Amino acid sequence: MRATDTTEQPGVPAPRTPETDAFLNDLLTNQPIMFGPDPEIMNEHRIRPRSEREEAALTAITDETELTIAQSRVEAIIESAKDMLQQISAAPAAKWGDLSVGVYSRDGDLSLCTSSGVNIFSAAASPVPKFINRYWADEPTVGVREGDVFYHNDSHYGGAHNPDHTLLLPLYRDGEHIAWVGVVVHEGENGAIDPGGFAPRATDPYGEGLRIPPMKIGEDYTLRRDVVNMFQNHVRDPLMWLIDIRSKLAAARDVERRLHDFMRERSPELLIATLRTVLENTEAEVHRRLAQWPDGIYRAVHFGDCTLLEERLYKIAVEFEKRGERLVMRTHGTAPAIDRAMNGQAHAMKSLVGNEFMNFLFADLPRNAGFVSAIDFELEPGSMLTATREHPTSLSMLSGFYLNTTVHTALTKALFSNPGVTEVIAPWYAMLPTLQYGGITQHLQLTANISVEINAMGGGAHRDRDGEHAAAPFFATLADWGETEDRETELPLLCLWRHIPPDNHGFGKHRGGASVEWAYALWGSQIFAFMVTSTGARFPVTGGLFGGYGGGCNPLTIVKPEGGAGALREWLANGAPGLTYDAASMLADRPLAGEYEVTNPSRPAAPIPEGEIWIQRIGGGGGYGDPLERDPQAVMTDLRRGLISPEVARNVYRITWDEERAELDAAATESARDDERTARLARGKSYDEFVAEWRREQPPEGVPFLGSWDWPADEGS
Repeated sequence: MRATDTTEQPGVPAPRTPETDAFLNDLLTNQPIMFGPDPEIMNEHRIRPRSEREEAALTAITDETELTIAQSRVEAIIESAKDMLQQISAAPAAKWGDLSVGVYSRDGDLSLCTSSGVNIFSAAASPVPKFINRYWADEPTVGVREGDVFYHNDSHYGGAHNPDHTLLLPLYRDGEHIAWVGVVVHEGENGAIDPGGFAPRATDPYGEGLRIPPMKIGEDYTLRRDVVNMFQNHVRDPLMWLIDIRSKLAAARDVERRLHDFMRERSPELLIATLRTVLENTEAEVHRRLAQWPDGIYRAVHFGDCTLLEERLYKIAVEFEKRGERLVMRTHGTAPAIDRAMNGQAHAMKSLVGNEFMNFLFADLPRNAGFVSAIDFELEPGSMLTATREHPTSLSMLSGFYLNTTVHTALTKALFSNPGVTEVIAPWYAMLPTLQYGGITQHLQLTANISVEINAMGGGAHRDRDGEHAAAPFFATLADWGETEDRETELPLLCLWRHIPPDNHGFGKHRGGASVEWAYALWGSQIFAFMVTSTGARFPVTGGLFGGYGGGCNPLTIVKPEGGAGALREWLANGAPGLTYDAASMLADRPLAGEYEVTNPSRPAAPIPEGEIWIQRIGGGGGYGDPLERDPQAVMTDLRRGLISPEVARNVYRITWDEERAELDAAATESARDDERTARLARGKSYDEFVAEWRREQPPEGVPFLGSWDWPADEGS
């Protein structure tokens, strides 16, 4: 050994070389601690400028008919894949419509997604492939190649909230990366502090379970079993996770296969041109239609009554300014972000505004990122709608649901003076009073998730007809709320009733659509937890429109039978004497001996004894117009069908009828309505008198309040 050769001498460091210096320099100066969410990507809601490849494709494809046919074919492909995914998935929400399948441009804008399913993914999910393009495509240890499988659920990188999981495949043709295929499913269970994916007890992000940044979990179309096993190790229902990751991959591969067929039959250029054209055409058409609206400033405010762990009033404020074809949304005065999981994030809130256009205003246009790209946003930083990465957000839909109601009300004001262009409709019900659960089932299987009665939201009244009953959630208007028999087969539940109760909607000239009340008893398990994460026990969730009533308040009712499950079994075996299938009468009559509790519908998960009964209502849509203008015969029909109570028929609609024959007394009804109109005039005030009496310079004493109490200079004067 030469004296100068130190490579084999123990304890002697190897000599420095240019290569080691470069490695150390790169390690110290160019490598971040971690690749967190990119603010530039998250704040960007415009569709990306045309790439050179897109310019070339659009130059090559000039026949608009060819582009239209191609768009229809892509839409048919993703709709078919969505239907397949819905059939093979395990998560309850996926089986009943809380999912989406789409195709993104090469640069990451979601160009086409399914018309059914959840439409807010069309914009909220776009940051995910953009992050992969920027950070992993050229990263030597990651890369993007044909057959790679990427996965994500951390909403701070994109998406609506952590229970939503995205699987992405890069679409290639002859070695060229053409587009992305994406599948999003609300999985629910996520390993959070509370079961089922939502975490009402989380006061920071670290209690919200798995937070998966965009990452590669498979190559050559094969999932890394060790990575999937790591995910399963964090959650309460590992079987569901295994089934659904495979289901998402199967759906994405089905889309990929059929797009390969399309490109082989036609050309990659036609697919690229189609994806770009539909984005640009949607954005341009939104601008064109906005130009027909009257210019002006339109405001709306709504309040929530619970922040998951305590009753607290908070404010969601929205202002739209419309000038020409430009629409600007502002949220000044909204409640600040807090240490509760109901905070929203700016990109998801923008997508909810896009959802309003997709589902209610311009529902004939294809679902894609062009809707949101057409709108300008000035969102107040640090608010409940623009939370940072340090805030919990797994229940962001709560603030988002209130935002939806507020946005809907404000935009409808803009449309009222422009009839015929877009249909005017009262606010849809928007909240989450549905059962969430976790524990050991009657089959001795560990599970945790959410029931989907939420999909039975009542629709808002139209300007010329009543709203739809138990129709769908406003964010997925073709979803379903599932079968009771399926629920009882899979879970330790006994459904005492699930039906439409009286007065569960907004009244008006046209009434809102009613929705369901559900009653579940724990049945067949001694290790199981119930949970509800909702609001609306003291302050209505849904408002009415132009004189119509809002929906009622919907508290949670809990019945704890004296004697537990045995007493419940005996009562049922004897024919359940006194059971009326209605929470109000059950609470009044108490046919089953025990403890009855009426409380706010926000209960973190806790084990309950077998036999305990939980009763909750999904709310109905808002009413439209003055109830005194409703056709009296329509009121009588609602009364006969049990949609309204006699008290509402008499005191709100002011009708009179022969109670024995259930026939309308038209003359007495007209007289009663005339009397009420006269009484209205007697108690009426001028606008200035009303404002002087109603306006307060600060919130009511003793009411905890979040949000600005400032009055705009041009309001109330």
